[in-house]
Amino acid sequence: MNVSSSCARFAVIALVPLCFVQACTSSSVVTNSSPSTARAGPLAVVSGLASSEAVVFDPARDMYFVSNINGDAGVKDGNGFISRIRADGVVDSLHFIQGGRNGVMLNGPMGSRIQGDTLWVLDVDMLRGFDARTGAPLVAIDLAPFGAGFLNDLTAGPDGDFYITDTGVRAVNGKMDHTGPDRIYHVDRSRRITIVLESPALSLPDGIGWDPAGRRLILAPFGGSAVQQWHPGDAAPANLAPGPGKFDGVEIEPDGRIVITIWNDSSVSTVEGTQLVKRVVLSMPPADASVDMRRHRVGVVSVATDRFELWPWPAP
Repeated sequence: MNVSSSCARFAVIALVPLCFVQACTSSSVVTNSSPSTARAGPLAVVSGLASSEAVVFDPARDMYFVSNINGDAGVKDGNGFISRIRADGVVDSLHFIQGGRNGVMLNGPMGSRIQGDTLWVLDVDMLRGFDARTGAPLVAIDLAPFGAGFLNDLTAGPDGDFYITDTGVRAVNGKMDHTGPDRIYHVDRSRRITIVLESPALSLPDGIGWDPAGRRLILAPFGGSAVQQWHPGDAAPANLAPGPGKFDGVEIEPDGRIVITIWNDSSVSTVEGTQLVKRVVLSMPPADASVDMRRHRVGVVSVATDRFELWPWPAP
């Protein structure tokens, strides 16, 4: 497959044989829950997922929602699904939302966010909204007319709007390659879509999070050497915190902490000023993480290992 080393993640998604989740899905729970043991081992593990690319914790329902591509990323095969995992790390519903069932269209779900009672999920070139209580489809916003092809992550802005990354990976002659363009889209509250940034400086834009304190977007470039920041209207992003590379997920917590998942050191880290500080070190490359602030726990997924792991989240 003609995928450069900077696109290793997409090679993994496209090439690793994927398990269509069956009874092999398992959950194990460890009783030690002290935040001081965050690097000793996970509290719970769910294995046998299907290219688990993204996770978001919903405090209103005490559930983690996990996006399962279940096939090749960026391909419209109709068999993506969303798993729902309880706050204690036990599977509540493996196929809570399933492509092809109950009127649901879902191909290769990736980044997700909770907004009220709506679970928003990116799906190749669509932004889809589902009822977080029932899984029923609510709305579908088509970004394909604007050239979208590999929508990766999204964040809710300050005005009921969304910012969305497009990593610029496309299928070329049956192979996944980074052809560009690297973009950030904006979807306003009236569902009007605009391209707010297109730049090679985005370096395979992946995770994105709105930082209300700095009124900026925090970016995790999978192909870059530093976590970035971008103020809407700027001509290009600026490097914020250098690190080992292959940055993936971003989540901004209510206490202001900026959480980053990093493939190259298998960590869930936080941005402290212009430094990256490891908070949890795993034995798998983490695709995404989401924090349960009440219990001080973090759910982490890996697209490379088809796993969800629940870890203690260290106090500030």
